[in-house]
Amino acid sequence: MKNTLAILSVITLVVTSCNFSAGTKADLVSGLSSSWNGLSAETIYFVDQEDQSITNKQVSWNTECSFVFEGISNYTLKDGNAFPGITLTVTDPSGAEVVAFGDMLASYAEGVSPTDAGVLRATLTVGDPMKVGETYTVTARVFDKQNAEAEIVSKVSVKVVE
Repeated sequence: MKNTLAILSVITLVVTSCNFSAGTKADLVSGLSSSWNGLSAETIYFVDQEDQSITNKQVSWNTECSFVFEGISNYTLKDGNAFPGITLTVTDPSGAEVVAFGDMLASYAEGVSPTDAGVLRATLTVGDPMKVGETYTVTARVFDKQNAEAEIVSKVSVKVVE
């Protein structure tokens, strides 16, 4: 019994002393789902151009919508800086890629402060080649350029309306 308690204590100490995070979360109202491994975020939103949460699973043509990630932590720092990346893709119901933006933070080659890296936004302008009346899956991926396995992936399915 003492050996079992000692082993559990060691496991608990090892697990709680690591800066590791993994999990999933789904918002049934908005349809936003997120998963993370290595990185974590306190809050993740999918908002319209007025920063209001999109809860009706619809985005209007010729407007902007954004994923907002707040409280991102657990970056692997290099010289005191974080090296975040963020991508955005839109796929149609068959899974075909309609829009894809590579790393939208590629220009920050020297990294940014962990505070600045703690809040990120990926914005999409709803327009061509998307089509009114169609439903799309919009995916944002935040990642750590210093740790290939650390990421946060958020997805939402939305219908484009006039």
